Amino acid sequence: MNSNTTKQPNKFTRFLRNNAALLLLIFCVLAITAVVLAVTLTRDTAVIPDDPVVGNPDDPNSGSPSDNPPTPSTQKIDVYFSSPLDYTDVGLEYTDGEETLFVWKETLQEWSTHYGVDLHAAEGTAVKAMYDGTVIKASSTFGNGYFVTIDHGDGVIATYASLKDTEVKAGDAVKKGDVLGYVSTTAENEFKEGAHLHLEMTLNGEAVDPMPYVKGEVYRTVEVTA
Repeated sequence: MNSNTTKQPNKFTRFLRNNAALLLLIFCVLAITAVVLAVTLTRDTAVIPDDPVVGNPDDPNSGSPSDNPPTPSTQKIDVYFSSPLDYTDVGLEYTDGEETLFVWKETLQEWSTHYGVDLHAAEGTAVKAMYDGTVIKASSTFGNGYFVTIDHGDGVIATYASLKDTEVKAGDAVKKGDVLGYVSTTAENEFKEGAHLHLEMTLNGEAVDPMPYVKGEVYRTVEVTA
C-alpha cells in the first residue's frame, strides 16, 4: 500500500517535466485567443452617443449647424427715386401756378401751362423707370408721341412721353432702372424743342413738379429682409 501511494506523485511530476513545452504552448495559444476575442467583441459593439444628431444618413453634412439657418431678420432702408435719364438741361419747366404761371411753347407759338418738365438729351438716350411700379398704359398720341404711364405706388403716377416707341406694355411690372423707351421728337406739340423726355407726374390725382423726383430728393422707407 505504501509503495503505491508514493508512486503517483512521481508519475505526475514526470508528466509535467516531459510535457512542459507542450503545456506552455497550449497556454499561450489560449491566452492569445482570449485577447483576440476580447478586442473583436469590443470593436463590434456600437457606441450610442448621449445626444445623437438627427439627420440624413446619406448626407455627410446633414445634422450640422448649417442645416438650421438663423431666422431671417428685417431692416428698414430708404429707397430714392432716380433720374429717368442722363439729361443735358431742362427745357420747358413745370408751371406751378404760383412762381411759374405759363411757359412759351415755340412749337405752338403760345404761352400756356406745362404740367411736366422737358429733359433735353441726345436722341436715342435710354429712358428708365424712376422707381418700381406697374405699367398702366403704353401707347401714343399726336401731342405726346409715344409714352408710358406707370403707377409707382403710394398715389404716384408718372408719364414718360416723347419716346421713340416703347419697350414695355400695359400690365408689365417694372423695376427701378428698367428701360421704358428712348428719347425722341415724337411729341408733335414740342418737336421744335428737339429730342427730349417730356415727364409728367401726379400725386393722388394732382399734378406735381417732377424735378424733386428727378433730382433724387424723394424717397420711401421700405422694409427688406437682411
